[in-house]
Amino acid sequence: MRFTDIFKWGLRSLRERKLRAILTILGIVVGTAAIIALVSQTEGIQASIIEQMNKLGPNTILLRPASPSIILTDKDVNRLLQIPNVELVIPTITSNVKIYGIQSSRNVQIVGIDPSKFGILIPGYELREGRLFQTLSYSEIVIGSNVYQPQDLTSPFLNVGQTTTIESRSTRMIVSVVGCLEPYGMTALVSVDDSIFMSLKALANFLGRTSYSAIFVKTISPDVVDEVVDNIRAIYGNNLNILTVKQITQIVSSVTGMLTMLLGSIAAISLFVAGLGIMNIMFVSVIERTREIGVLKALGFKDRNILAIFLSEAGIVGIIGGIIGIIVGSIISYIMPHIMLFTIGRSFSAQISSFSYTPIIRPEIIIFVFFFAIAVSLLAGLYPARRASKMDPVVALRHE
Repeated sequence: MRFTDIFKWGLRSLRERKLRAILTILGIVVGTAAIIALVSQTEGIQASIIEQMNKLGPNTILLRPASPSIILTDKDVNRLLQIPNVELVIPTITSNVKIYGIQSSRNVQIVGIDPSKFGILIPGYELREGRLFQTLSYSEIVIGSNVYQPQDLTSPFLNVGQTTTIESRSTRMIVSVVGCLEPYGMTALVSVDDSIFMSLKALANFLGRTSYSAIFVKTISPDVVDEVVDNIRAIYGNNLNILTVKQITQIVSSVTGMLTMLLGSIAAISLFVAGLGIMNIMFVSVIERTREIGVLKALGFKDRNILAIFLSEAGIVGIIGGIIGIIVGSIISYIMPHIMLFTIGRSFSAQISSFSYTPIIRPEIIIFVFFFAIAVSLLAGLYPARRASKMDPVVALRHE
């Protein structure tokens, strides 16, 4: 019996039981679409985070105090500059402050940084309006895009050229907004869009601090990063938390990889449930077509022909369900980021709006899911098909 004949026979059987076939295919569609939609989210999130981290460059090392009792000062900056293969050392100060806008106030993160190093820690930034603060200015700030225009407000919270007040504990200072950044995203240091920036000296003076929150070290090349890290550990021991861009990307890849496996496994369960549905429906189909099976065997159809006919039905269900599921899953993949932001609520989404991602649907995932759907369908239909093929033709012909 030719393959085309077996395929046509299986297709005819499904057409005769359209509603049952549609419901069975729907189970495969749901499982396939779920796998595509969920896995593509984690792939997109991973790629977005790694892209943001890589903006700093593979030769970047981030140093933070391991405990509140450890402080980083200018002495440490000079010490780090003496380490072989270190090209640049950039100290920063970060703190939470309250800033007063046109009609209300908000808590934001303020970052103190030398303006000459601004483009190194936030590479590729663009000014929407205005300019950067000056090194010796003690009253100029630059604001992120979400500070300028929060998503939960219909009008700007702050405007360039405006004078406002920042407050930390009981200390207040009047500052001028001299610039606003275009939407940027996140870095290893801070969420750029949700922060305000000030001269390093100005922020240290405002907070009354002589220590730094973090220090970035740039090596002369990515090849010497591990060597520089070893030298820093030899000097500071466990007093510093040391992170490299390479380590950050490895951590992100590991976490999102496990998340992908988890979400993919959960979605795959629905495919197995659909497989049970296929098995159940095919059992019913075998019982309903017992007499037909007897006639086919009486006409000379062999066991393997009967087996192939019933397996073809299960295979067609898997093929159609897999194709439709991949299409539906791909569509859902690009809708999900918007649904997620909408369901979390506007107040929370405003805080994470600086992080955006595009779902990634890899060809190998599509191929794997397609054949996985077919395999589940064939395995589910194997036992009922085998039972049909082993049926005694005499008993089958007597069946009413």
